[in-house]
Amino acid sequence: MTRSLKAVIDWSFADLGLNRVEIQASLNNRASASIPERLSIRRESIRRQSEVINGVSLDMACYAAFADNWPPKPPARALPTNELQVDNEILLRQHIGSDYQDMWKALEAGRDYLGKYLPCMAAYKTEDDYERLHTARRLEGDNFDGSRAYIVQYKGELAGTVGLGIPNRDNVIEVDYWLRQDLQGRGIMTRSVEAVITMLFVEVGIHRVTIRAATSNLASRGIPERLGFKHEGTMRDGGFVNNEYLDLEIYSMLDHEWLASSTNA
Repeated sequence: MTRSLKAVIDWSFADLGLNRVEIQASLNNRASASIPERLSIRRESIRRQSEVINGVSLDMACYAAFADNWPPKPPARALPTNELQVDNEILLRQHIGSDYQDMWKALEAGRDYLGKYLPCMAAYKTEDDYERLHTARRLEGDNFDGSRAYIVQYKGELAGTVGLGIPNRDNVIEVDYWLRQDLQGRGIMTRSVEAVITMLFVEVGIHRVTIRAATSNLASRGIPERLGFKHEGTMRDGGFVNNEYLDLEIYSMLDHEWLASSTNA
């Protein structure tokens, strides 16, 4: 089907003189969505409840190919790597299906601790809530938008995650993270974030990395501070967790600053 779709798009542009070809696939149908993705066709949008099949309203992912960029040229910016071996204790990798139970157990066990600063915890009242929202988020993930989330695996156990936002047009990206409470104080997240930032500056070519942390979250703030990030200021009421606004501290690092100071880069 991938080869068939490519042939149809070739014919549409070369013989019919079309300018744009759209492909739609249900978010629930990963097999179908993977076909344009294998051809490097970027997803443009999600059309909410735009198709009704057997009485069920479906969200549709919309992909578009263009005559002036066919076959699609590779993105100018390299995509983040799928896996990072930080050291002999820590591996950063992509989510796999078997992570589901371990992730839920880690979140539920640390509910009081994590719930102070992670807005998503309020939505995870039950395991069913977590399964539904986690599945929806993964289905909406776009492998071509540059965003990425890593599982932090420490000595073979799921320890937390490191997330990357979507790089903006100014070549800036934001990094976020959380770690199990019982694994605090071992340098796990500092080492993990350090490896991710080196990858972003050296391999991806990002110019600026930002980290936001609640003013009262000293453990989270300690990571950019230990890594030499500059404190830029306080975003007043910049976060909303548990029906309360939180002040956020803003930290940043520039590529030339990191390359000049990091022995790993």
